[in-house]
Order: sequence, then structure tokens, then C-alpha cells
Amino acid sequence: MSLSPHLQRVLLYIDQQLAAEIAVPVAAQSTEPNENRFSIQRLSEVAHWSKFHFQRQFFSQCGLSVQSYLRLLRLLRAASQLSFRETSLTHIAAASGYEHSESFSRAFRRLLQQAPMAFRDNPDWLQWQQQLEYLATVRSLMQQHPPIVDIIDFEQTPIALMLHLGSPALLGASIRSFIEFRKQQLLPPSRSATFNLLYDDPRLTTPDDYQFGLAAAIPQHFELAAAVSDWPEISFSEIPAGRCARIQHTGDDQQLGMLVDYLYQNWLAQNGEQAADFPIVLQRKVFFPEVPAHVAQTDILLFLQ
Repeated sequence: MSLSPHLQRVLLYIDQQLAAEIAVPVAAQSTEPNENRFSIQRLSEVAHWSKFHFQRQFFSQCGLSVQSYLRLLRLLRAASQLSFRETSLTHIAAASGYEHSESFSRAFRRLLQQAPMAFRDNPDWLQWQQQLEYLATVRSLMQQHPPIVDIIDFEQTPIALMLHLGSPALLGASIRSFIEFRKQQLLPPSRSATFNLLYDDPRLTTPDDYQFGLAAAIPQHFELAAAVSDWPEISFSEIPAGRCARIQHTGDDQQLGMLVDYLYQNWLAQNGEQAADFPIVLQRKVFFPEVPAHVAQTDILLFLQ
């Protein structure tokens, strides 16, 4: 099942409006109230439906009201900012469409069962993952066309690697730790390319056995041995040189699984290729929450024999 073109226009419009909330500082944003940009009247106009028809169709096709969908997007974005960035609560609340931190905190607690600062200090990753999966079921309804795949020659890349072992729902804790390592070692994404290594498919692996790699490219002359002395969970590794099938994906992570499936289930057989003995690599070019999720850029790399 995919969404009707009417509702796809609405979701794209919502994505574009939320992008403006990130791209423009809060103090400089338009004085147009959020309820006007996201009112049922405005959204039904985007869909080219009556207000009554729009609300019924949105709920019928998406499984929740449009205002609940909008609130879910904003609060999960806020949760990522609280977890992985040092943005102030006041700024996050304002960027999430709340005039007062108190009203933002109440909405956040209802969704994630924790106050915002409690979530920042000790996130309930399981609750967060549950809400992300719920959002993914809605986003997956957006119509997908066959992706464009090209073949590139990937250059050998030394990496600092942290291996997450355990439930995918607890991956956020490993991400926080890896971000702290990069901060301490002065390896920001602007200096050091960011990669993920997909060792396992969570659908086919028990939670206790699930492995996921967090990696940063090591610049020339970087003294990794000294860096990892205080970080036993960090190891030296490399992404090998080789031919790769590449999909240049722009959008949120909810679509990555479908694109990886396409490479394995369709593209390999259609092109007479075989996968090499190396996990799928995600190269994170531009990522959330620095940019809105729908314009994040990720290269999906499947190494070939």
C-alpha cells in the first residue's frame, strides 16, 4: 500500500515547512503562527481536498491524525537533539513549535514517558525506538520508485571503529559514546568521514547477537594508538578498496532497509553481479539533526566481487 498523491503532497509540504524551522534561527523565523502553516485549512488546500475529506483520508491512510503526525515528527527530532547535541531546552522547545518550555515538556513526557532533561541525562532507548518504528510505518507508505544505482571504485579507508553489540533499540547509547570519542579526539564529521557498517539484519538476528559498526575515517598521521588507550571499545580497522554498487539516498533512515533489500533482491540478479564478503556500508554525507531528516544524504555501498 502507498499513499495517494494527495497525501504525498501534504507530507512533502510538512517536510519542507519543518526544514525551515531548522534552517532559520528561531529568532529570525516568520511571525506567521505555526497553526496557520499547519492548519487543517492550509493542509487540505495542499491536498486539494475539502477539510472533512482530508482529515478522514489522512487518518484512514496513515493511521493517525495529521496533527499527531506533525507532533510526532517534531518531538522525535527534539529527542535526537537532546540525545546527541548540546542544544538548549529553550531553543529545542521553540524550534518544535512550543512557545513555552513547560508545554513542550508535557508533550515530550506524554510521548516518551520522560521529561526532556531526564531523557537527555538517561534516555529510555526502548521507548524512543518504539516511537521511531511507529513513525517508520507511516513514512514507508510514501511511494518509492526504483532507485538509481551506479558502480564506483571505493578507496581503502582506515577507520576508528566502535562495534555495537546488542539490541538495535539500545543503539542510541553507543552513538552517544561514539560522538563523545570523536569530540575528545577532534574528529568531527567535517574532518573525518562518517560510516556505519551493517553486519546484521535486525529482522534475521536475535537482539543479543545484533552487531552494528560506528566508524570515522582516520586522517593521515592521526595517532590512533594514543587515542584508543582510554577507549577500549574503539579499534583500528579499515574499509577495503573495491568496486561498489552505490545508491545515493536523500531522505530519512526509515527508507534505508527497503533500499538495501532492493540491492540484494533485485539489482544483483538483474545485473549479473555477486556481493563481496563485506557488510553493507553507509557513508553519512549530511545527517540529521544538523539538517531535516528528509534531506539527509547517505551513500549505500554494496561491495562486489
